[in-house]
Order: sequence, then C-alpha cells, then structure tokens
Amino acid sequence: MKKTLLFFAMLCFTALAMATIINVDQDPNRPSGYYENLQLALNTAVAGDTIYLYPSNSSYGSIEVKKEIHIFGVGFDGTSGSVSRIGDIRLDSLSTQSGNPSASSFQGIKFSSLVCQKKNMSNIVIAGCEFSSVNLSYNCSSWLIVNNLISGYISVSNNSLIIISNNIFMYSDYGIQSSNSPSVIVSHNLFFNWQDFNSVYNAIITDNIFMFNSYASSSSSMAHNIFNNNLGWRSALNPGLIPPESNTGSGNISNQDPEFITASSTPNFDKTKDYHLSSSSAGKNAATDGTDIGVYGGSTPFVWGGVFSIPKIILTNITNPVINQSTPINVNIKANKAKL
Repeated sequence: MKKTLLFFAMLCFTALAMATIINVDQDPNRPSGYYENLQLALNTAVAGDTIYLYPSNSSYGSIEVKKEIHIFGVGFDGTSGSVSRIGDIRLDSLSTQSGNPSASSFQGIKFSSLVCQKKNMSNIVIAGCEFSSVNLSYNCSSWLIVNNLISGYISVSNNSLIIISNNIFMYSDYGIQSSNSPSVIVSHNLFFNWQDFNSVYNAIITDNIFMFNSYASSSSSMAHNIFNNNLGWRSALNPGLIPPESNTGSGNISNQDPEFITASSTPNFDKTKDYHLSSSSAGKNAATDGTDIGVYGGSTPFVWGGVFSIPKIILTNITNPVINQSTPINVNIKANKAKL
C-alpha cells in the first residue's frame, strides 16, 4: 500500500518539476498575465502544465480536460470563506496520444462531479478535494482517490488498480459502487450513514470505520470482498456486523462504538466535530499497519481542508533594503516543501 502511494506521489512530483505554471484568478485585481477563465487556460496549456487555481466566491464553471494537466487549489475549506470551486470536470481524449488526460491530478479543489467520457484514462490522482461524485469509464485503471471529503459516491465501473484511501464519505448510503476487481483497495476511510456497497465484489476492504444507517446491509449488493480490521457501529439493539453476510475477512470489530474525540457516535457527519479516535477506542492502533483504524491512520492521514501539495513561501526577508541602482538585492526566502 505504501509503495503504491509513493509511486503515485512520484508521478505528480515528476510532472510538476517539468511543468509550466499557469495562474487562474477571477479577482478583478489579479496580476497581469493571470487568466480569468479556467477553460481558456486549459486550452492554452500544453500537456504536463500546472494550473494554480485561486480561491473565488463564484465557480470557475464546468471544464473539459483533453490533455495531462495538474490543477491545484487552496483546499476545500478555505479560511477566507472562498475556495477553488469548479462545476463538472469532464475528462475526454483526442485521437492523438498527447491529447489523453492520463496522469492528470486534481488537488485542493471543490467540484461537483468528475466523469471519464472515453476509455483508457489512467494514473489519475484526486486528492484533498471536496466533491459529490466520480464516475470512471471502462478501461480506466490506476487511479488514486485519497484524502477527500465526499458527499456522494465513487463509481469504479469494474476497473482495476483503484485505491480509495483516507476519505470521508459524508452522506452516502453506498459510497462505492460497480466494482469487481480484486485490485480495488478501500482503506482507512470513514463512511457515514452507510448501508452497504452497491454491486461491489472481490475488493480488499481494510481499516475503515462504517457508521451504519438504520437499514441492514444487503448481501446481494456486495459479496466475495475481503474485510480486514474494519470497525462498524450502529447500536446495541440493532447491530451492524463486519464483515457483512457473503463476505470474508479477519480482525474486524463489529458493532463497537468508535469513541471519537468530540463527535457522538451517530450515523450523521458533523464537520465541526473531531473524528480522531480517543485513547480508549477499540480502533486505536488496531489497523493492519499498526496505525489507527479510520481516516487518521495509514500512510496518508486525512488533512482537514485538503491536501496542499504545492510549495508555499512563508517568509521573505530583504537583507539590504537600502541599495544603489547597480547593487543586487539580497533576499532570504523560507518555504514549506511540497507535501507529496
């Protein structure tokens, strides 16, 4: 698992190291050379370029992506009250190899949905975003969906090599649907109002917390999945069992209150609460990797507000502010490195 996540991170780093950076900002007072229109910036970019999407009180609209591109926003919960917001993201591909959006990444943005409209789009990263749905087309393998806040679902469409890790599924009854590959990994997520997965078979499901809704899971909706070291909770009178019927696994904790630090153990998500596990929780250090079960365990613990992967300058200091016309200015810069 860790090696796979590192591989995806290296792909992102390599792309950024060679990319041209394009800035997109809807602020009327944006600097010269910045784009206002995101789709125009995408049309202008060449494959492998990076777009910094500045926060805005209004959406940048829906976009169509036809090449490898890397879009970075400020996160899904900006302190200024505005975020890097997009409508729908449609991944398309041209007839030429350079027109395929494979190896693209989307980080720190809020969008409605992401849809693959054609086949053979691989090595896509969606990290630190807030969204309603992601729909893969067929033959779209090797996706990493990590550290997101999700109000709807992910449709895997029977693709392989899909990692869904350290996400919070806020409201969905199902969360994940349409998957039959044994190389689909569902790890360290937190599912609220959960009933079951819809048409999910053969997946590896580890180290998740399932906050069941009031309905019993349907064994016909998912079967032959391997559940290891997950924790499930509904109530003492109406148990939520892990693994559900027709699935196998070991090390699971069935119908046990996860004991969040400040959140009550209800099936409803509350963004004002702290979902870290208390020291007495049965899920503490009980994951397959020795970390906590749930989103704050594993190799990519959840970061509220999104994953900030771009370098950020945090301090600049001019050491010789008074100079002659021909004297160079000496500037010391302190920055945080990219969190890949």
